[in-house]
Amino acid sequence: MKVCCRTLLFCCLALVGCLLPLRGHGEVNTVYLTFDDGPRISTQDILDLLSREKVPGTFFLIGAHIQISPTRMKIFRNLQASPWAQVANHSFSHAKEQYQAFYNDPEGMLQDFKQNSTLLGFLSPPFLARLPGRIDWRFEHYYTNDQTYPANRIDRVPAGVAKLFEHQFILYGWDIEWKKDRKTRQMENPDHLADRIIKRFANHDSVKPNKVVLLMHDQNFNGKEGMALIQTLIHRLRQAGYCFGFMRSYAESSHPADWLD
Repeated sequence: MKVCCRTLLFCCLALVGCLLPLRGHGEVNTVYLTFDDGPRISTQDILDLLSREKVPGTFFLIGAHIQISPTRMKIFRNLQASPWAQVANHSFSHAKEQYQAFYNDPEGMLQDFKQNSTLLGFLSPPFLARLPGRIDWRFEHYYTNDQTYPANRIDRVPAGVAKLFEHQFILYGWDIEWKKDRKTRQMENPDHLADRIIKRFANHDSVKPNKVVLLMHDQNFNGKEGMALIQTLIHRLRQAGYCFGFMRSYAESSHPADWLD
């Protein structure tokens, strides 16, 4: 009971700042922090940071990475147990980095994602997922595979995407990626990134109105410096009045009461 009460308290505290903007202002602008390619060693530090900041994050995990070592398996279990983490499917093999062969084999794609679902402990649909090396969105009656919005091309769904969707995998891409500068090999400054996110909201330039999905890769955030980058971004977005949500509520609901269920 103590654990449940503590979790409820954390959720209530996280929602206080999100509920206030609802008074006469329609939908709340929400940022979805998503982390790909884990679990990595840095994944635990990211989870600890989100827990301290009381911010939800969605982790798209690779099954083969979970099985690398007992340490990675422990990190996975910690993600499962945390009220601030949602686990999602990023394929078992990450296509073994052979993307053309992977996407030319729809049945093989399906089995790869099913294998990962079993490992992740997903027992019932819908199964939240993200494709390796591709930016495909597929939910409800919506499909697009690039960042041009609107770009609804439901009549051109690839065979592999269609097969996954038939088996109730919901695919999520991203609106903005936080990545390294090609010349300096340094991560983009978090203040600059925050400005880009703010601009997206102002211009209504995202797949769904009032919602911006941010893609990050666990391996890009190592040690204290990496955590400082994420923490700075969180603080900037909070100052801008934005809230944070889990991807499980992205397509279904825009009401804060459903973000941290």
